[in-house]
Formats: sequence, C-alpha cells, structure tokens
Amino acid sequence: MESVQVLKTVKKEVTVTMSGQGMDDTVGKIFQMLRKEVFKEIGKPIVQMDTEEVLFEKVDETEKTERFLFVFMPRVKKYFTITARITVTVKYIDLE
Repeated sequence: MESVQVLKTVKKEVTVTMSGQGMDDTVGKIFQMLRKEVFKEIGKPIVQMDTEEVLFEKVDETEKTERFLFVFMPRVKKYFTITARITVTVKYIDLE
C-alpha cells in the first residue's frame, strides 16, 4: 500500500453579520457563525482552523431605555450589530 498525503490546507475569507446585547456577546456570536460557515463550505473533517485577519467593516451601536411599569427604574441597554470580514487558514482531511 502506498502512502498518500490526505491533509489539505486552504485559506478562506468569510463575511459575517451578527447582532447582540454587548460587544463581547456579539463577537462571540460572530465566531460561532464563522465556524458553522466554514464547516458547511468544506464538508470534510476539519483538523485545525487558524484565524489570520479580523476586520470589522461596520459596527452599529443602538441604545434602548427600558423602564419598569413604563415609569420606574430606567436602564439603558446597548445593542451592537457588527459586520466582520475574517480570513482563516483551514487544515482538513480529504479522503478522495
């Protein structure tokens, strides 16, 4: 039997838009969506995924004031919508 290299490497650029209640929450959701997108595109077992670049193309911040019973205890909540362009290097197993 002959030895064959089955480990392949590819560089991908993915653009993801996500919303959340804080900057940390939104960035976490962006990377969850990134992983799902890369797994869907590759369709093969992924061994390693390294992030090369993260560029925030658009960051929108909105504030909303909430009140208890429409009058008492006002509090301000911030919501973020981020569009990020992320470049990753993916190593995967190709058995074909």
